[in-house]
Amino acid sequence: MAYIAMARKWRPNSFQDMVGQEHIAKTLQNAIEGGRLHHAFLFTGTRGVGKTTSARILARTLNCMGSNPLSPCGVCASCKDISGGNPMDVLEIDAASNTGVDNIRELLERVQYAPMIGKYKVFIIDEVHMLSNGAFNALLKTLEEPPSHVIFIFATTEVNKVPQTILSRVQRFDFKRLTTNQIIDRLKYICDQEKITTDVEALGIFAEKADGSMRDALTYFDQAYAFTGNDLTANSVRSILGIPPNELYFMLIHAFAVHDIKECFEMVDKACSIGVEFSPLLDGFGKFLRNLLYSRLDSVTAEELNITPELFGQLKKTASELSNGDLLRLSKILTELQSKLHHTSNPRLLVETTFARMAWLDHMTDLRRALAAINDYPDASNEALKKKVTEVTTSLDSVQNTPSTASWESSSTPQYSRYEISSAWNTICRQLSDDHDLLFTAALSGTSLLTPDLKATPFPVTIQFKTEDKNENNWSYKQFLTNTEFQERLVRILEDYLQTTVELKVAQRLLSESEIQIEAKKKRTPYEKDLEDEKIFTILNQLFDTELVFSRKIPKNFSKTECDSNYCD
Repeated sequence: MAYIAMARKWRPNSFQDMVGQEHIAKTLQNAIEGGRLHHAFLFTGTRGVGKTTSARILARTLNCMGSNPLSPCGVCASCKDISGGNPMDVLEIDAASNTGVDNIRELLERVQYAPMIGKYKVFIIDEVHMLSNGAFNALLKTLEEPPSHVIFIFATTEVNKVPQTILSRVQRFDFKRLTTNQIIDRLKYICDQEKITTDVEALGIFAEKADGSMRDALTYFDQAYAFTGNDLTANSVRSILGIPPNELYFMLIHAFAVHDIKECFEMVDKACSIGVEFSPLLDGFGKFLRNLLYSRLDSVTAEELNITPELFGQLKKTASELSNGDLLRLSKILTELQSKLHHTSNPRLLVETTFARMAWLDHMTDLRRALAAINDYPDASNEALKKKVTEVTTSLDSVQNTPSTASWESSSTPQYSRYEISSAWNTICRQLSDDHDLLFTAALSGTSLLTPDLKATPFPVTIQFKTEDKNENNWSYKQFLTNTEFQERLVRILEDYLQTTVELKVAQRLLSESEIQIEAKKKRTPYEKDLEDEKIFTILNQLFDTELVFSRKIPKNFSKTECDSNYCD
């Protein structure tokens, strides 16, 4: 006997077998039992959730001649006719390949004929949204006043493409995505019937990859079953479906915990060597981070996460290496990486550099605990310091339930890493100029940011001001030396960008003669530049003893007429 795929072999044959769509099964059963059956139905939902299967079950139930009106008997003439594959009273067409008005007219010609065996003539149109406007219009009159022996059942994955004139004439049922537990329970039942040995982790892999589709889950299950036989293990399922092993993710988390960039690169290299694509690698890491977060909660069990107790124990042990804030921050960076992956010509470089950035980040610190540690420190005898600590802690208590909490546990991903902040300094200064604090931004103008030790904590940062005269201090340098508010504000800004504590130093550097000349050229007005670059201007200036009255900047893309009338008076 030819092999039958699992998705076909275990397709439900009655409303009682439907998984995850019990609300629809109950509604249809009540309508049949109460004699309130509508003449047209629309089944909508994502792929593989049972729309077409439910349509066939409804057709079989309505035409069954058995004693139970809510369940097909499977032995009457109508049931055998339908199960034979070419029924006389049930016509099923695919609208994706029969989109035109002629196809629908041909179907409607059959509407006038009475059923041959059962009570109803049932027309099932799959992917109905693919019909043309003309085909939909041809359906309208029949849907409005159908013969009493006709039932229409439409199925679609894109209900938004079905015209409102059709929607107003049908009874709509929305099919839900199946939950992970629903898929696992169904697969467990199939394994018991097929005498297949497996575990909850392996079935959980099928359920997660299926993403709510029972048909997809059975297809993956069939694929793995063909490879492993009657002994399905989680490792064998990962191997056949191309899903990365958890060992890679444990390796990556350890690299992040100890700031080991080399280990990150080794992990990527190992993933590539075993044939893992980057997209499933990142998808799997996202699920791994989710399980890490849940494993930190005492109320969550291994069964709820659909993993083995052994893996759950490993997760709980590994989760202690990073805080909740660290895991949330990694999750946010991972989400950004996934959105960029499909738009890069070098995905490996993007993945490696992002993992390196994750490993470089400092671990988050709960500010409340840090303040408590300062307060409890034996040498913290300064009453003013203790008073300040108490004030800050009280302030934290008052805002702990608001989005503006001062704990870095709830902060977002740092905008710059330690090795990026220096090169990004000019960009940061331009962004600060939008705050309209002219004195503060003017003082920062022309400065540079030095990061002498990239690994030290607190992170040492030096803001350097340029000066042309060793005997005279730069104005901006004076402002920052005398104004502690400026220094405190800059520290807050840098800590917000870096999400780590910063130790700021203010320094001044004497420019060399060549640098002074370069700076002088930068400060020249356009008139002075023209006098130096265009010799004719110098000659005219000497000849006529000219004097600059005013200058006007000519915009880009100006026309000659505009120049003549507006700028060349």
